[in-house]
Amino acid sequence: MYKRFIILTLLVTAITGLSSCSKKESPPPEPPKEQSSTMQDHPDHVDIQMPPAEHMKVIIPADVKSKWKGVILTVTDKNDLVMKDYTVPISGSLTIPGSKIEVKAGDFLPDLKIDGNIYTTSSSDLLNPAIYIIVNEGGKEIFSGWLFQKFPNIHPFKHQRFGITLKEPVTSL
Repeated sequence: MYKRFIILTLLVTAITGLSSCSKKESPPPEPPKEQSSTMQDHPDHVDIQMPPAEHMKVIIPADVKSKWKGVILTVTDKNDLVMKDYTVPISGSLTIPGSKIEVKAGDFLPDLKIDGNIYTTSSSDLLNPAIYIIVNEGGKEIFSGWLFQKFPNIHPFKHQRFGITLKEPVTSL
């Protein structure tokens, strides 16, 4: 009888220990994102936090600035599954047809390098091309950030209906 009691006690202890080890705590809730988004379900999505524009200092050498006059942006309409290219001059803007979305093209850097809050280019070669854009919908800013030609999923523009990517820069020559 004593032997059965010890075996039973060991079994209860083992089962209790196993069940307490297998309890899973709920993961903590994710912190809220700074940018409202509905396109985070894309498998290649990468969200890198960039410093706010007011903390950013952009330095573009004169020879680089004079080489580029604009960019070609590809706009994807996710509802109609249509992609269309638009040429936008640097410091110019584009209103996406059939929408209240305006895309303002800011600085273009052919070889973007970031050092703290300084954004510059190492050369005029297209090694890491990026364009800074500001997107307004109905007069309200919904996105501001860099679009990267070679890495379109880093810090992408996220919108329920439209996608915007940097296809290529346009030279002044």
